[in-house]
Amino acid sequence: MRDIRRELLTCLILIAVQAPSHAQSPSSIPASAPASSSTPDPHSIQLEQKLEAISSDLAVTHQQLEQSQHEMEQLRQELAQIKKLLAATPSAIVESPSPGNPVDTAKATAAAIEDLQERQQTIEAQVKLHDQTKVESSSKYPLHVTGLILFNSFLNRGSVDNIDLPEAALSNQNNTTGNGSAGATFRQTILGLEGYGPRIAGARTSANIDLDFFAGLAYGSYASSAGTVRMRTASINLDWDHDSIQAGLMGPLISPLSPTSYAIVAAPALSGAGNLWTWAPQLRYAHQIPFSSGRRLQLEFGLWDPPTAGYSTNELFRVPSPSEASKQPGYESRISYGTFAGEHSFQIGFSGYYSRQSYSGNQRVDSWAGTTDWRVPLGNHFEISGEGYRGKALGGMGGGVYKDVLFGIYVPTGQNAYRGLNAIGGWTQLKTRITRSLEANAGIGLDDGYAKDFHEFIFPPTVSATQLRARNKMVFSNLIFRPKTYLILSPEYRRIWTWPIYGTVNTADIFTLSAGYQF
Repeated sequence: MRDIRRELLTCLILIAVQAPSHAQSPSSIPASAPASSSTPDPHSIQLEQKLEAISSDLAVTHQQLEQSQHEMEQLRQELAQIKKLLAATPSAIVESPSPGNPVDTAKATAAAIEDLQERQQTIEAQVKLHDQTKVESSSKYPLHVTGLILFNSFLNRGSVDNIDLPEAALSNQNNTTGNGSAGATFRQTILGLEGYGPRIAGARTSANIDLDFFAGLAYGSYASSAGTVRMRTASINLDWDHDSIQAGLMGPLISPLSPTSYAIVAAPALSGAGNLWTWAPQLRYAHQIPFSSGRRLQLEFGLWDPPTAGYSTNELFRVPSPSEASKQPGYESRISYGTFAGEHSFQIGFSGYYSRQSYSGNQRVDSWAGTTDWRVPLGNHFEISGEGYRGKALGGMGGGVYKDVLFGIYVPTGQNAYRGLNAIGGWTQLKTRITRSLEANAGIGLDDGYAKDFHEFIFPPTVSATQLRARNKMVFSNLIFRPKTYLILSPEYRRIWTWPIYGTVNTADIFTLSAGYQF
């Protein structure tokens, strides 16, 4: 600030010194240069530009100071509340002793005090961080680094499509990994950036991006478990009090929830088994109608560039997907009601989706879906959540076991044809918060392609096993333990059932142990 003020004062003095030299009388100006007398002096222009830049820097600095002071005040208030709780805890125990076992009461009290002390230390560290110099971008606005360093070890019993991230069980016949596999990976590690900018038309501006290492395997010796960088999600956000506009690479508007798992992070848990997903370019608008009860009604609309499963046959260049070949975006809408925030939030929503797909031979397929989602707290320790859908040609979002269409000889006409695959599915999860640092989750998901659609086709001999998958089901259960705020330990068990349209069901059992450090 002192340097900026000194530079500003210097500029003002220079302007004052230069002013008399330019204030010449008309008689002193040469007659041969009447046109150039009205041209601004280059030195003055440079000084004006410097003044504008300094004023802009002063405005940005002032806004940053206000934001930092506001955040520090909030943290200090939370710290004061924790100190009051710590001071009141011993006296409350003395005044109203528990009629139960004194040993259990003492253990519970000690655990509560330790948890409060940890929260106090965390908030104090955050306050000190705000007191120090922040890491900033070249635009002078705050930039936060986030991430999850995640280690996954796994034991697979049975043959699966991807040993790191199994989503389907395969036949053990003629398969070298039919007896199972074991390994470990860091490929699901996430790195992110969050930036906050100025207000534009009254809206708070922000942007974020998340990366992981699941784009593929690194090419080179001894690199079978290493990954290459992939953009997961990214968005630019404008947020008013009751409205928001968001543009970015995001999941579908019609599927806002996902089960809780640290074994499956590179894709949402239960993907391919009832959980619609896929991160794709999208533009969203949302409007909130608040109620006096603290709940609100939210209306959302989006334009989406929907991907189509398995469309790309070119490894070097991007070619249009069937949805992009239709030359129109996908359309999404959602209406929801609830609290949406807090540890015990409640919400319920209904959504719709439509897009057009174009295939060779001028054949068109209408892709659509109707969905519902819910998250309902059951007291302080339990929560049930889930989603359900019914639609057609949803392979780009993981529906139909990752198939949009079926191709072959269409029996009713006797000609080769594309037909959208009808699908129905969903998932549900029960969350149990045992303590503040320990929770348990159990869930089930199912994606079911209509058998009637398969039986209307005579498939070519070259048809792939993926095209013949008709149903996929998955169950899972896990424990998530956080001994400290940023440490994560989580064992998990999953079982997968995959049914081909012809033949018997394939099964696989997956045991995973995950450890993470979140920052």
